[in-house]
Amino acid sequence: MLPPPLIEIGNRFGLLGLPQTPRRKRLSFLPESPDPRLRRGVLSHALTEVVAPGPGSGLLLSAALRFCLPKGMPMALVDGADSFDPKSALAGPSPSLLWVRCRLLREILFAADLLLRDGNFPWVWIDLCRLPLRGLGRIPPTTWHRFQRLSEKRGTATILVTPSALVPAARERYRIDFPLSRDCLEEPRQALWQKLRWIPLRLSGLGDPEAPPAATAG
Repeated sequence: MLPPPLIEIGNRFGLLGLPQTPRRKRLSFLPESPDPRLRRGVLSHALTEVVAPGPGSGLLLSAALRFCLPKGMPMALVDGADSFDPKSALAGPSPSLLWVRCRLLREILFAADLLLRDGNFPWVWIDLCRLPLRGLGRIPPTTWHRFQRLSEKRGTATILVTPSALVPAARERYRIDFPLSRDCLEEPRQALWQKLRWIPLRLSGLGDPEAPPAATAG
């Protein structure tokens, strides 16, 4: 076996035919957040699991939409429970958003697999948080590992929103913390974004969690 320095040189110049490590970067979609982990954003070329046992996932999605759509950055939303409300989340027509409305688990997995293989969506958002855990627990781990490999290969930032931690292949995992109160009903969305917090459950080590994001997509 070749020494690591020679393998690194060979990979850099394509001499060995070995798979190269993807050049991941951070996509900061909520730079005004007081939470440093939300400011630094999510990884490209990776599957990130966001555990949402309570409220907050819709706010997080609206922040991602606000980041992607004005830039014309294609985004696919696999709506696992057909619960997305475009009137409240979007300011108007959004041709760069592909909204896939699903009702059955097999439809969700098929759509996600197809979109990740396609490779034309820098962001793929898969919303499973309103689905019963009993059904989600039956999904074989090989499915999640396939989604992670496809994300790495295509350079996709794949966000998988779940009601509980259940994706062993996730490169990073966070839990949403959002203090819901009656006052929230009267506050604008920009103020509510400030209250979102990400609790790290698994980190990849790319970037300092307490530092500003290393790279911002534009």
